[in-house]
Amino acid sequence: MKLYPKLYLNNVKEITIDLLKKNKIKGLILDIDNTLIDFDKVLLNRMRTMV
Repeated sequence: MKLYPKLYLNNVKEITIDLLKKNKIKGLILDIDNTLIDFDKVLLNRMRTMV
């Protein structure tokens, strides 16, 4: 199983209840410092062992 973002926003303040409901989102993973997936959407090696 690979974890990749399906929605990108410019600012965390853009996340609203309506946005979550519209996209049927029940939970969030915020990678604000790119420790899980880098800017080029490459899953880092240390995450491969976790999934």
